[in-house]
This record gives sequence, C-alpha cells and structure tokens, in this order.
Amino acid sequence: MKRLADYYRSRKLVLVGYDFQSEGGAWRSIHRYFRAVEARGQTVMLIDRRKQGTFRQLLCAVIFSPKILFNGMGTFCRWEGIFSCLLRRDILIYLHDTAYMVEGYARQHPWKFILFKKILRRNTILCVSEQMQEYYRKEFGVTRSHVVREAVALPTPPDFEPDFRHIVMVGSLDERKGVKLFSEAAEMAAAKNLPWKFHWVGALASQSLGALSKNVRWWGWQDTPLEFVSRADLFFLSSVDDPLPLACLEAMALGKRCVVYRQTGIAELIDGIRGCAVFENYSASAAFRALEKVFSETPDSERLVQVALENASVSSLVTKIDQIAGL
Repeated sequence: MKRLADYYRSRKLVLVGYDFQSEGGAWRSIHRYFRAVEARGQTVMLIDRRKQGTFRQLLCAVIFSPKILFNGMGTFCRWEGIFSCLLRRDILIYLHDTAYMVEGYARQHPWKFILFKKILRRNTILCVSEQMQEYYRKEFGVTRSHVVREAVALPTPPDFEPDFRHIVMVGSLDERKGVKLFSEAAEMAAAKNLPWKFHWVGALASQSLGALSKNVRWWGWQDTPLEFVSRADLFFLSSVDDPLPLACLEAMALGKRCVVYRQTGIAELIDGIRGCAVFENYSASAAFRALEKVFSETPDSERLVQVALENASVSSLVTKIDQIAGL
C-alpha cells in the first residue's frame, strides 16, 4: 500500500477524462497538454475512464495525489466525478461548454445538476474563453476561474534531410512494438556508415526499456503520424506481434516500401511484392538484411496501393461486414 501511495503522491498532476478519443473535441486540448509536459519529463498521469480497470486508478488519485484536473462535462455525468469534486475542493475543472450543453445536462441529470452548481462555486474552473467565464460567473456565482483557452496542433512536416533514406516506425514505445530490434538495426546501419536515418513516432508506454538508442530519432507522440509516413522511404514494422497495424496499412496505401516480421498480419499482404520484405527470424540481423534487400529494389508501388485498397479501404470493410451480416 505504501508503494502505491508513494507512486500517486509523486505525480505532479493527474488528469482525468471521460471522453478521450471520442468524436467530440473537448478532450483534445488536455490530451495535447499531457503529451507536451510528458515529453518534458514531468511525472504527470492521464486516467482515461473510458478504459476498463481505471476506477482503481481514479480512487487512488483522489486519495493520494496532490493535484488533480478533471476534464469536460463528462465528469459530472457520473456520480464518481461528482463525489470526487465534492470530496476535494482543490480539484481543477477544465470545462469546454456553455449554456446549450449545460442546460441539456440539467434536464438529463437534475439531481447531479444540484451538486454540479455547488462544485462550480467551490472549485477552480478553467475556461476556454472570456465569454464562457462570464457565463459561469453570472449563472452560477463562480469566483475562482481562469481563462486558459484551448490548444491546437497544426501538422508540422518533419525535417527529413534529403541526402538520407528515412526509415519510420509508428507505435507505442514498448517491448511488443520492437523498440530493441529497431534500435539494434539502427546501430548496425550506423556501424556501416549507411545513409539511413531511423525515426520512431509514438509515446513511451513502458518503463522498462532502459536508455533509448542515440541512432534513432524519437519523435514522441504526434497528432498526425501520417505526416512522417508520407515522407518516409520505408516503413519498418519492428513489432514481434501485430495483427494489422493501421500505420503500416497507410504506408502501403501510399506505395511505400515495407519491412515486417513474419508473425504480423501485414506479412500475408506484402509477401512477394517487389520493394517489400518479410523477415522470418525475429532478430536485428534478419531485419537488417531485409532492409538492405528492399533498398536494392525499385518498389512496386502500384501493386502496394492496390493491395491496400482491396484489403483495407473503408469500402472494402463495408462490403465484407455487410455480406457477413446479410445486409
């Protein structure tokens, strides 16, 4: 219990949300904030309550964490969010809605709305505009509020040097995605002074990886990883296990060279296509040989695009599911 308590006490800020990855945009700004401060090395934590098994995380955060921020109106659609904010008046609340949504919430959750009004008067409210701040002050008597706005992240093309061949992987930094294998292949290329640059796009998802290779450029989480894939010369899927990763399918749809391990779902799609390779043994040497082979060939980009459209387009999926469902 002490280790658990110490862990949550060591988090500088815990962010809690109920709508991450939903179609709406209210989660995006706080998610971008999280990725930005995480990249700076700060000990922040994000709890996505849409995911199973996170209630215990929420409970521990409310009990032990020194600073907590709840994001969005979804907080107040569940009793746990209401009671957490009643229990701790130091919880920050980042809201993105005004009259239309708040009035709808009041009609749908009349009993929760009574407590919601009380929380607004007690806790610190983060607003996205001065108009919004004025609304909460007038309607609910909010006195502790700040205008923090939202956060946009426009896609920035990566600065890929034209004199090099650029090898990209997209995925979380963890053991399953093959961080070690990718790094070892990069080190082999560096030892041979090959004009190759290795890039990894994705957030850290494991604490047991150790030091990351200096021969790889670690870009961290990106809003638009497709920007990197579109500028790559080759997509290197280093995963030891991966059913059918979307980023690699996107690379295929763009006609990019692909190198993958046999025990991934992509292997069955690219096997035998010129400019692609499947390595049978999960080792850096086998992967490296596959990279060399692929760069020695002119890719059959037209065939790659065709295979991607036949197997992974929206229309292809619609047709298959409709047939199975008898629609």
